[in-house]
Amino acid sequence: MKGYFISVLLLVVMLSCTSKHKEKKNGDHYPTKVLTNNVLTAHVLIPNAEHGYYRSTRFDWSGIIAQVEYQGHTYFQEWQDYNGTITPGKHDPLNAGTATGTAEEFRDPQGFTEARAGEPFLKIGVGVLEKANDSAYHWDYPYKFIEKGQWDIETTKNSIRFTQEFYTTFGYAYHYEKNIVLVENKPEIKINHCLKNIGTKDIFINPYCHNFFMFDKQPINTDYRIEFPKPITLIKGFDSRVTIQENQLKLNESLSDDDWTGGHIDPGLTKEYVLSNNKTKTAVKVISDVNHGPFYIHLTEQSFCPEPMVEFSIKPNEESKWTRIYQFIK
Repeated sequence: MKGYFISVLLLVVMLSCTSKHKEKKNGDHYPTKVLTNNVLTAHVLIPNAEHGYYRSTRFDWSGIIAQVEYQGHTYFQEWQDYNGTITPGKHDPLNAGTATGTAEEFRDPQGFTEARAGEPFLKIGVGVLEKANDSAYHWDYPYKFIEKGQWDIETTKNSIRFTQEFYTTFGYAYHYEKNIVLVENKPEIKINHCLKNIGTKDIFINPYCHNFFMFDKQPINTDYRIEFPKPITLIKGFDSRVTIQENQLKLNESLSDDDWTGGHIDPGLTKEYVLSNNKTKTAVKVISDVNHGPFYIHLTEQSFCPEPMVEFSIKPNEESKWTRIYQFIK
């Protein structure tokens, strides 16, 4: 009889655990590594071809920091249900736009221009894709995978390193490392990159970070502003809802849940910017160790997205390195 009651008790516990698992948020089943330096916490999404949060063809699969938490505040958008559009919806890992947080993209793929329809080209951080037709490359097109990139991942309590080495049959090959480090005893994260050309053809890269910012889940509105060390000028885009004044850019009115605005700016020879929110009294300062190239800003109700790009030409057996630093402010 005693054994019977023990069995019943174990069954109840098992059912209880199963019920709790079902109650988890949609995003909880995606492979994630939580880093901490005892000052802030970072939730890093782990690339995985079967179960990963992002498995599409636009963004580098590695190093996506979905959320940062510091002194009770959050600094990126609510990501679990993000569906890659300007309206909330069910997350689809195979949608090209559904990355989040510190999503990075190597904007121009290698070998696309010379490839003919049906032939392969290389998207760094993603894999080898098939050119569908003679149209120009477009980030949102559902290109077919020929081969997906594989990742080696090393973690500590406060860091994670992603390594990928990729060879193709058409002359392009690379060794890529991305190392995310939560700086000891500081509200600061460093993301170090190194790309080495181990192929026979020159590589031109123009990586940028999309930066899906949203502070404390507050919709993007007139409380947000982005500030640069020097005056900025508009190249193209935006509309009357956005004001550029000297070294600042801000919204004049709130965005609805089905609208967006965006444009290119010239921030001058600068390596940093600060995004802040007057309501939450929080901010993030982002610093690069190289000057920004093209600088796009995309605004929706769900995220304020500064997208600075850097550019490198890398000959065989040479490498390029670049670092981006996030300083979280309260």
